[in-house]
Amino acid sequence: MAARYIEIKNSIRDDILNNRYRMGEKIPSERELSLTYGVTRVTLQKSMHLLEQEGFIERIHGKGMFVTRTITDDLYELNSGTGDSFLGFSREFNQVEVSSRLICHQLSFPSPSIARQLEMQAEHSVHFIRRVRLIDKTPVLVEDSWINAAVIASIPDETLNGGSLYEYIETYTGKKNKFYNSVIEGDLFSEEMSNLLGISPGMPMLKVSGITKLEDGTAFNYSIGYNRADKFKIKNSWVGK
Repeated sequence: MAARYIEIKNSIRDDILNNRYRMGEKIPSERELSLTYGVTRVTLQKSMHLLEQEGFIERIHGKGMFVTRTITDDLYELNSGTGDSFLGFSREFNQVEVSSRLICHQLSFPSPSIARQLEMQAEHSVHFIRRVRLIDKTPVLVEDSWINAAVIASIPDETLNGGSLYEYIETYTGKKNKFYNSVIEGDLFSEEMSNLLGISPGMPMLKVSGITKLEDGTAFNYSIGYNRADKFKIKNSWVGK
């Protein structure tokens, strides 16, 4: 049985698809919707976050929530820039089945450029991790991560295969993953990467490189995600004065 916030998300999504709420229309406030569905504001906010993530609504500060699309396109939204919190792939896409296939996990020394990104000395060790990430059993991206071993000494392979790495890191350090800065570039899949995903070489890619820091500002992870452009999209919002 689906969690209550997912049921509510699906109900509101269906209302949008059935034109109860039309494109550009303001929908009821979180307070009104929480009363309608008989849940707390916290539960309702989870539902609305998923609808934002899927591109059905947008939140305009001081004005409310508005419908931004009325048809589905089967694409997932990538984190599009800078944020003050970061859930990680497994928790960010928790409305679908997310799984991982571990390709490589070894301790090594970082290149000078990666050491700079992690604000560490190049003679200190990092965990190098390569995983294929799947949504509903379909491979959608290859993810390379370099994690400072001085911050996170050990990472079980079972976590990399079946769990949430960022949830493990929060438990391990006792600190939240608080800051994430990313750069998104267009590219084409190499033969090596396409073989891991079971796609043809030369298919379009969204390459996302980013640094994640703990709430105390400690940089612990530099990652590069090689995302299938036929499975992901980027959405940016701008609100004028």
